[in-house]
Amino acid sequence: MRVSKRFPLAVHCLLFVAVLSPRRRATSALVAQSTGSNPVTVRNLFLKLAQGGLLAASAGKNGGVELARPPRDITLWDIYRAVELAEAEKIFNMYEGSDGCLVGRNFYQVLRPHMVSAAMAMEADMARVTLESLLGELTMLLKAPPEGKCGEDLPQIEQ
Repeated sequence: MRVSKRFPLAVHCLLFVAVLSPRRRATSALVAQSTGSNPVTVRNLFLKLAQGGLLAASAGKNGGVELARPPRDITLWDIYRAVELAEAEKIFNMYEGSDGCLVGRNFYQVLRPHMVSAAMAMEADMARVTLESLLGELTMLLKAPPEGKCGEDLPQIEQ
């Protein structure tokens, strides 16, 4: 299955942007502090997320990114599709066998339906989880103002 570090990093980025919103736009430097990533890596993710219709960017002194749509309208599947694969249905990169023997010629027909079913289940489950629900879960964990590199930059989250 193809799930690289881009996907959880993209979820982290979007959660951070959502926490700052609407009081402040997030910059790649600020998000990089939160994620522990390089700002260039974050900017590349921002580009993919913007192309996927999840972020809107603005340039200038007060520039940065903000969510392109409400958190309730962004699902984990949307995020996955934006940063992982051009064709989301190709989650499993399948070996198709060989013509060397009867098993090699036929095993793909046996395995493929199960892999398609697993991919469909993954998509359905990820489509049920919204950024809004993740924000709710995150809010429960943030009982006190966060400390560290990004704590001073975060607005107080209402409990």
